[in-house]
Parts: sequence; C-alpha cells; structure tokens
Amino acid sequence: MQTNSFIIRRITAAVCSVIIGLTGMQFSKSDSDSITANAEQSSDNHITMMGASLTLTGEIGVNFYLDVQDINIFDTVILNGPNGRNIIYKSTLTPETSGLYKLTYLIDPTQIDDTVSICLKKGEKSVQLYDTSGTAYNTDVLFSVREYIENVQNDDSRRSDLSVLVNALDVYGKYSDVQFANADDPKLDNALADVTAADLEKYKFSISGELPNGVSVIGATLIIESKTGFRIYFDKDPGAAAIDGNNTEVIQKDGMYYIEVPDIAAAELDKTHQAIIGDCTMSFSALSYVYSAVENSYESPENVIKLAKALFAYSFAANMYFESSEGDSPTLSETDFYLNYDGSDDYADNYSFDYGEQTFTAHYTPYLGGDWKVVDSYRITNRADMIIICEQLLRENKVQGRITQYRTAKDMADEWEIHNKGYTLAAALGMTSAVSRLKDVDMDKKDQGKSFDDFVAEFLGR
Repeated sequence: MQTNSFIIRRITAAVCSVIIGLTGMQFSKSDSDSITANAEQSSDNHITMMGASLTLTGEIGVNFYLDVQDINIFDTVILNGPNGRNIIYKSTLTPETSGLYKLTYLIDPTQIDDTVSICLKKGEKSVQLYDTSGTAYNTDVLFSVREYIENVQNDDSRRSDLSVLVNALDVYGKYSDVQFANADDPKLDNALADVTAADLEKYKFSISGELPNGVSVIGATLIIESKTGFRIYFDKDPGAAAIDGNNTEVIQKDGMYYIEVPDIAAAELDKTHQAIIGDCTMSFSALSYVYSAVENSYESPENVIKLAKALFAYSFAANMYFESSEGDSPTLSETDFYLNYDGSDDYADNYSFDYGEQTFTAHYTPYLGGDWKVVDSYRITNRADMIIICEQLLRENKVQGRITQYRTAKDMADEWEIHNKGYTLAAALGMTSAVSRLKDVDMDKKDQGKSFDDFVAEFLGR
C-alpha cells in the first residue's frame, strides 16, 4: 500500500529555541539620526541591545538580545512585524544563562525580507534603548532575517557551514515566495539541489500492514510556515494512533481525519518517523515530500519541484551546521594553521601545509565548479583536523556543491573520511590500483553528500 498524494500548505507559527550565531551587527533605525548618550544617560541601569540571531528549529525566528540591569525600567516589550504585534509582559521573562533576555518574533519563509521592530514601554511611555557603543536609538529598533543573511554572506571570516546554511535559507525563502506569494522565479537553479528520485528514495513514504477495516490513507501534507509539520490524512476516523511510540491525537477537519508531526526542526527534516494505527506502520520524514515531488516531476508543477529541492538543500545545510561536535578533539589550532601558496601550473593552483611532522600538498582546480585535492590524505585521520584544514581550503577557494550551492568543511571532511575508509579496505585486500587512487582525496561538486555505499556502488559500476 503506497501513497503519492502529497500537497504543500502554509499554516501558522509556533514556538522556538535553537539559535544560529549571536551577531554584533548594527541594527537599522527608522530614520538616519541617532542620539549619543551623555554622562547622565550613561547609567548602569540603561538597557543595551546586544545583538541579534536567528532561530531554526521547526520555526524561523528573529531573536533580539537585551542586557537589562534593572527589569523594573519597563513593563512590556512590543515586537511588531508581518504577523502583527506581540506584547510580552516582563513578568513572563527570564534571562538566558548568559544573563541576557531573548525576545523572539516568528516569521514564515516568505517573510525573510520583512522588518521586525522591538520597543519597550513603561506605561504609555517608550523606554530608551542603547547600542553597545552607548548610542541611543531615537526610534524602535528594526531588524530582519535578510539583514542577518547579508551580514553573514558579506563576512568572509564566517564558518562555511553557517554561510551555506543562511544561503540555503535565503533560497528556500525565495522559492517559498514563488509558491505562496506569487513572486517571480528568482532564477537560482544553480543553488538548487541537483538530485534525482534515486538520490531521495530513502525518504519515500512507506506503508506496511493493514489499517482498520474501511480506513484508507488519502494523502499527506507538508506544512511550511514558521513551523514545519507533516500530516497524514485518512478518509475515516482511524482510531487510536501513535507516532514515534507516543499516543497522538486524531484531528477531524473538513470531513477528513489526520495525524501530525508538528514543529520539525531544520536539522531533523530528514528524520524518519513511524506512525502506527492498528496493524499498520507508516514510515516517513518531511523529506518524503521532496521525494514525491521529484519522483512525480512529470505531474508536479515546476515551482513545487524547485521548492522541494530548495527544502532539501536547506535540510542538508542545517544538518551540517547543527552536527554534533562529539568525536575527535582537534590537534590543530584554527588560528595557527596556515595554507602556503606554492604557485600555479597549467592545471592547478598549488599549496602546501604542515601537519604533524609532515608537509602535505593540496591542489585547487577551478574547472566544473572547483576541486580540492589533498595528496596522501590517508595519513590524516583526525576528523576535527580535517574540518579545520577544509575550512582553510574553502577560505582560499570555494567549491560548488551538488546539494547546496557551495560545499562546507564538514561535508568535505565526510568525503575525506570515506576515502580513508576505502583506502584502508583496499590496502587490506591488496587492491593495488584502488590503493593508488584512494590515497588522495578529490573534493568536488559531484561527490557532496554521498555515502560510503554510494562510492562502493560507483566503484562496482552499479
């Protein structure tokens, strides 16, 4: 039993928590003037706007951070944006572990360019806010996801995984605009995941066993807005249901019944969920929608296919950014690691770097989106060090990606580790030609996101 009935909807917003990067950027002001605090105004009690960040769990949120020495200075915080005014009472606020107060306003992917403002009130009177230099804002403080994205994109010192994530969020937002707000196609095909249904088949919605008598699955819905959710619809009440081992509510609406996984975090869009109803088990993830759109490309609208591919790239980028830091501890220092330029030949730019007591060479070839080759890469086995090395390679020359527009240091380190695994296996089996080929790692566009099994299948010509 299968279902290929997938639709995509915008619904409403929800609550949030995970942050990407507190910044020290300047905030917009609603006019060009500002007030410099004088000695009397430079009290320890004034409220300082410390920075902004984004939240990317199942929601997209703009976060403001306040340094508040005396919470009695204000009564309420007012956040105003494309989804209306949010009034937050000071009695509901608690500081973060950093001591700062975080105020969050949720948006959907079509609202990346929309401005969110924050102001504080004591009764009917506005409370003055200051920036970190002691300059007072003479109006509400304004910020947008667009400003955050541009701040990261214009800063070459940012980690590759953060740069790639905000770029993927930008592309995802623009194709959401096309689908839901009738915007023109931004023509960003080079930033969309270059994937086929075969690449995505592991995300296919699957059903095994039998539903209660007379009950049928009539479709599934991916919900896209400030929160991402996945619903499975039935023509009749299916009775008791569980998702991931927990009882879940069956909701009736518009003559249909559905169960839902709500609030799916960006880094969990590829997570497999299991729903059980009676003797029936359904396995799916948010990316089941992406598979269905690409698999049925002959009947899916072009805008939907592009949005699906943008969502997949966003999911991959989020996985790279939020990847657990557990594992090897680095032996390299990010600030002390240097890549030396050794000149160019007819084919590549040549570099060298010291690692341990050895000097390694690396070559960058600009063709077909770029390719970094590390010679004798099998001698380096510490993943944390690989990431630091790859980060430096990417600072020197970016490499285009197959899934995201550019590759990240982490996904290049994934490929490096796979090469090492293949080298070790080939050496143990006495496969001389494979050993010669696998001792160096080439990190180019076509191999982004591939697993060890993918490489083995290619090697065997499958």
